[in-house]
Amino acid sequence: MGFINVAERTISAKLVYYGVGVGGKTTSLQQVHGIFCPRNEVQLVSINTEEDSTLLFDFLPINLGRVGGFKIRIQGFTVPGQPKYRQMRKYVLQGADAVVFVVDSQRSRLQENLESLQSMRENLRGSSGTSEDIPIVLQYNKRDLPDILGEAELDAQFRFRPDIESFPSVATEGQGVFEAFVQAASLLVEKKVELYGLGRGATNAKEVAEGVRRKLWDICDDVRRARAVPPIGQLPQTRLEVPAPGPAAPAEIAPPPPVAVPAADDDFDLSYELRETAGGPADDLGAVLTDADLAHELAVDARVLEQPVQVEQDDSLLDRTVQSNLELAQRYGELDEQRLLLERKVHELVDVAQQTVHDLNRPISAIRLMLSTLAKGYLGELSTPVHQAVQNGLQAVHQMERLVRDLLDSSRLDHDGMRLEFADCDLTLVLGEVLRTLRYEIEEHRVAVQVEPMPIVRADSWAMTKVFLNLIGNAIAYGPTTAEPTIRIHAEPGDGEWRVCVSDNGIGIPEQDRPRLFGRFERGSNTGGISGTGLGLHIVKELVQGHGGCVSFESTVGQGTTFVLHLPLEPVLAPHSRLSTTAADADL
Repeated sequence: MGFINVAERTISAKLVYYGVGVGGKTTSLQQVHGIFCPRNEVQLVSINTEEDSTLLFDFLPINLGRVGGFKIRIQGFTVPGQPKYRQMRKYVLQGADAVVFVVDSQRSRLQENLESLQSMRENLRGSSGTSEDIPIVLQYNKRDLPDILGEAELDAQFRFRPDIESFPSVATEGQGVFEAFVQAASLLVEKKVELYGLGRGATNAKEVAEGVRRKLWDICDDVRRARAVPPIGQLPQTRLEVPAPGPAAPAEIAPPPPVAVPAADDDFDLSYELRETAGGPADDLGAVLTDADLAHELAVDARVLEQPVQVEQDDSLLDRTVQSNLELAQRYGELDEQRLLLERKVHELVDVAQQTVHDLNRPISAIRLMLSTLAKGYLGELSTPVHQAVQNGLQAVHQMERLVRDLLDSSRLDHDGMRLEFADCDLTLVLGEVLRTLRYEIEEHRVAVQVEPMPIVRADSWAMTKVFLNLIGNAIAYGPTTAEPTIRIHAEPGDGEWRVCVSDNGIGIPEQDRPRLFGRFERGSNTGGISGTGLGLHIVKELVQGHGGCVSFESTVGQGTTFVLHLPLEPVLAPHSRLSTTAADADL
């Protein structure tokens, strides 16, 4: 993301060219590079392959010098357009201050363009440091090809905001490219000045943006005028007379004069200065060189001739580095394609599982209702063996209902990106509802439940209900076998948090089982013969982490366990939780 240094009045901004593969993004940035760096003073960094015009990104630093009292630098990027580089596009787009969305105008590529636009909007909304309201410019490229969509048709499809402007272009010819760049650059500078409140007083954001616009066009006009000079081979040659030893005739040296590109200002100098000789200034080209002058020139030239060796070494090292990055990026692209395929399959399986679990609720409820009716004697008196069988059936149905409920909750937490709504939550009321839900289990096991005064916390009431249902349900199921089961629930304030404790005198958790206790389908090694799903504590951990908190516990085998919920006073969605949008934004 770009930044602004108020003390030094320096604005640095990021401009990204986005669009489909082989749509003209790299060509557009190359055209801009040709305007600002006609002699390749600053190189355009690109990593390409034969199949893909852009593999990672193209990068071009642009220094506009001082405009309106600000020193302005723009970093130009392109993103790879191929779908398999989806993750790389997200990384490059992150922190963008403006976007030039390059549209391939061919009718056959309309759907690809629309998918690329959708991915850009999703990435802008989801990536940190970016937003969908940043300046966006449309560049309708390849207007010289047959069977293209009209500009009105393209506007109807791609202008999703009224402030977005569009520019027709033929990037290979440089037509319309600089116009789109100037518009994006001026808008992002204006946005930067307004964003940091620098548009107040004597500094006006629109005036700074207009200055940037004029500066860019001045640079462009200067370069175009310089390009109107005849080619090097057609330029007139200046003859220099160099005295030779002895009576030999002086040699003729006719180096071509350099083409000077006019400078925009002191901070942004595109011109090349002709090196001055020892005998006088550069404009005194007709002077005869002395022996001392010639010796100096030869020494300078000898030092210059040594440079290509170092350049070749540097190029070789750069080639190896680029090749390594190419291979790594290719493997990354292949891996990302496989990941996307597996991700789609996982979502399909999750959808099927959720639908199956949801459909199981109906027959389970019907069975529970029928067995409950029999157990209460509404269909006649039951013999003792039959009554016992009905009770066993009811217990199994309750277990199945809990399993189905836990499976559904776990699936939602892990794959649906469930959102929590934080509000004032009275834990006393939540516990009252939970204890009413579990009243039959509490009565059956004759559990003594002690609830001390509970606070009002900032939390999601649905999530806290699920947390207490699982913790108290586990305390009932894994209660002591030789003593009266007791459960104590209390809360105490901590450093920026509430610590809510649920204690029992149950069988405890063996030492070797504790590291994996919160995993899916994990249960203690001492729970044989006790029904359970192994999902309850996993759900508890995920929901508490969804509040930005954590769960800890202390346990002694045979004496009981205390679970402690660390709930922050101001809950936040933690990055490590599946409930957090950060995980989704990072595509983890």
